Amino acid sequence: MKRLLISLCVLFSAASIFAVDAQQLQFNQSSDGENVVFNYQWIDQSNQTKTLEFSLDKSAAQDQYQNQTVFKPEIAQRYVYIELMKQAQRVDPKEARVLIQQRGNRLEIEVTSRYQEMLDKWKSLMSEKQDSAFDDYLFANHYTRFVNHLGQEGVIPDHIRYIQESREILLPAAQAIYEQLEQGSDTRTYVNLMLGWIQTIPYNELTSRIDSNGAGFFTPIEVLNNNKGDCDSKATLTASLMRSLLPDLSMAMVYLPNHALLAVNLGERPDEKAIDIRGAQHVLIEPTGPAMVSIGKISDDTARHIANGTFRVVPIP
Repeated sequence: MKRLLISLCVLFSAASIFAVDAQQLQFNQSSDGENVVFNYQWIDQSNQTKTLEFSLDKSAAQDQYQNQTVFKPEIAQRYVYIELMKQAQRVDPKEARVLIQQRGNRLEIEVTSRYQEMLDKWKSLMSEKQDSAFDDYLFANHYTRFVNHLGQEGVIPDHIRYIQESREILLPAAQAIYEQLEQGSDTRTYVNLMLGWIQTIPYNELTSRIDSNGAGFFTPIEVLNNNKGDCDSKATLTASLMRSLLPDLSMAMVYLPNHALLAVNLGERPDEKAIDIRGAQHVLIEPTGPAMVSIGKISDDTARHIANGTFRVVPIP
């Protein structure tokens, strides 16, 4: 039952790619009754002052999520234990007997029977119940199983689910960004404008995702409400916004040992870093900050992981 809570975030270094640090000049949040109004002002890569204003439905923003609940393995184990006991009570004693014991961070299931067929049946059913109960607990708390590039299994906040569930409520923000574009602008211009804004949102540094047990992850709404976020929080927000207006754009989360970023099918250019996903080149984009960088620019550390294959890709539906 032991599960590693994967640590994701490190600060994105501007020095390694000679980029300027993002500068947020102003952030204001207010209410006009039914809506929450957000106002931003920042300096972009061209040293130009940019502003952004949008409103989100207050009740939807308040009701959707609070901060990510803390993942505690011992509570997850207790939940699974209770569900296994319920399953064990359904066993006909004429068929088999089931004993469930908690030993430290493990649950041990012992099945005995006079009949091999019944032994195999209840071993299989109890094992399936253990897995499904754990998955039910993760789903109820917006976590998901994760396997890194080394095949190590762990638990992370369910970023893909947050992306899917947040895109409708974030649509006004995505539209506000789009409305700032000049007529004839392409998708790249839209994404770069969005990146510049999100990179200026202050970085919420965590000493260790393992120690914090997921408490430091902010949902897309919470990144806006708190005006801060770490790498996977900002990547999730960025993907939610892009998915709001670009439902058919092929995207993926890219997980490094201590970092997370996005890969997007925007067409690769010679000076950009990209990875192959299902036979198509997806350019890498880095929302974390404080480095203010455009599409396809990544840090030296990220580039090493990409070159060495020490990353995991999870497509975004």
